[in-house]
Amino acid sequence: MTVHRSGLTDCGGLGLLLYGLTQWLQAGRSMSSEQAGLLLLPMSALSALLARPISQRNLVRMPLIVAAVSCLAASAGVLALTERTPIVWIVAITLLFGITLGTTISANQTTLYTQVGAGEIGTAAGLFRTFGFLGSIASSALISVVFHTQVNDHRLHMIALIMVTVSILGLIIVLTDRTLMARARA
Repeated sequence: MTVHRSGLTDCGGLGLLLYGLTQWLQAGRSMSSEQAGLLLLPMSALSALLARPISQRNLVRMPLIVAAVSCLAASAGVLALTERTPIVWIVAITLLFGITLGTTISANQTTLYTQVGAGEIGTAAGLFRTFGFLGSIASSALISVVFHTQVNDHRLHMIALIMVTVSILGLIIVLTDRTLMARARA
């Protein structure tokens, strides 16, 4: 069984965004949980819009490259956030993460289903989800360490630097992986 290693392109930033940015919005910008959640709705909507055409075409390589680049750009954008940043900029950054999410989900699942046999699909899908959960756990642990004593702009920027680093690694993995297909074989 060979599950594709380019599944790293969700950049680790999505968990950090979902957990860390919302915590920063609430503690650092004094937003309610409802307001912080509403800022993520455009990200979710864009993600859903992008996932469908990618999955219908069984695309792999280009969506993973787009995911890695958009995650890097969004992670770098988090470095510019402060408690005075206009909401429009925050929404723009979450939309970049929406591109990451929408392109990653379909491409990684297509890769999974095209690289394992029918007898191994259950195991591969379980491992795929397990590593997603491990990423969420790692994100939560990192946020706990960085925001342990207080939530502020400086600590959010520390998380952003980690996100940028992981995003660069993800981009390198995708760009150097010559086994990625332009279109998955049906």
